Amino acid sequence: AGLVLAAAAAQTAGAGRRPTARAGSALLVAAPLVALAAVLADVRLSTLPAPAWPVLAGLALVVGALALLVDRRLDRLPGRSVRESGSLTSQAVGAVVSLDSRELGRVLTDGGTPARRRRWTRFRTARGPATALVTADLVVLRRSPRHLLQLAVTAAVPPLVALVPQLSGTAGTVLALVGAGLLATSATGEGARRAEMAPVLDRLLPLAAGRVRALRLVVPALVLLPWALVAFGGLGLVLGDPGPWLLLGAATTPVWAAAAVRGAYRPSPDWGGALVATPAGALPTGVASVVARGPDVVLVGLLPVLVTLLLGTVHPAAVAVQLGLGAVALRVAASTATGTLVERLERLSGAPAGDGPGGTAPPAGPVRPPGSGGPAGAGGRPPAGGPARVAGTAP
Repeated sequence: AGLVLAAAAAQTAGAGRRPTARAGSALLVAAPLVALAAVLADVRLSTLPAPAWPVLAGLALVVGALALLVDRRLDRLPGRSVRESGSLTSQAVGAVVSLDSRELGRVLTDGGTPARRRRWTRFRTARGPATALVTADLVVLRRSPRHLLQLAVTAAVPPLVALVPQLSGTAGTVLALVGAGLLATSATGEGARRAEMAPVLDRLLPLAAGRVRALRLVVPALVLLPWALVAFGGLGLVLGDPGPWLLLGAATTPVWAAAAVRGAYRPSPDWGGALVATPAGALPTGVASVVARGPDVVLVGLLPVLVTLLLGTVHPAAVAVQLGLGAVALRVAASTATGTLVERLERLSGAPAGDGPGGTAPPAGPVRPPGSGGPAGAGGRPPAGGPARVAGTAP
């Protein structure tokens, strides 16, 4: 509460949103660093001295004074700033209610982006449509400090969780790794999310849709490779043998990249269909399958990592299986076909997909070609023995 009121007081004093966002980002980076220092120094909460009552009373007085100061200075806020912040807040609330993480990310990213830039970037690496697409994705990521900080912070989460005795179990490590990985993948898929919002960006390029999806995988793979090396290398240092863990982390890179692109291109929920009443409001019936696009690749593609964490050691077979699952994940993410992950995997394996979207149901009975024997009305000739009669008429 004190930090929020301090930020509000700074804005009433004339501070812009960018300095406030930078201060918040600095605190976000400092939090895992302080946690890492505390863990390495073997600092326990039970050994820390409890704050005295005068200190708590002083903090309460400071928070109250900040609240009173903000309340008296609300009229000093410019109308333009209030309208912009209110618009961003309404967009963020709408994104949360509709479970649209892509729109929420766009609101958080574009809110602190300056309208004008002081310098220009020469796209020297853009030598054609393919390299131009990859260069654009790199520039979008470079111009988003929030995403860069998100990558740096999430890479330190799995080793920190493994260092804490109360959280270092298999379940805690798996949750930390998957959660941090999903946040990291969302940071690298901003270019693909913008292309999904405005499909004309992809259609302007003289490239096939499948190749565009494949090129969108390049930047997430390049960025998530060092992220995976840091996260899995830290786990290896905690568990005692970093070499095999580094190899396993490098093998998981295709899965993370595929999850980033698949989640960016997931369809929007169908709000025109049936709705389900929930405490948060009415939601479409298929919203869970839409939100699962992206995380489903991570959960299926990281099965060797889960087995490795259960065993406590990296087996060469786990690395080989991880590479195979990574190849399948890349092919699924680069495909433009619709359907769930199970249906997509069935198509890749050649098995019939069955009923449902993206699948074809087999015919209910034998199909007779026109002119063959069979009952009238089924595409065949009338039965032998005379002309066809209408039911209920005399012969």
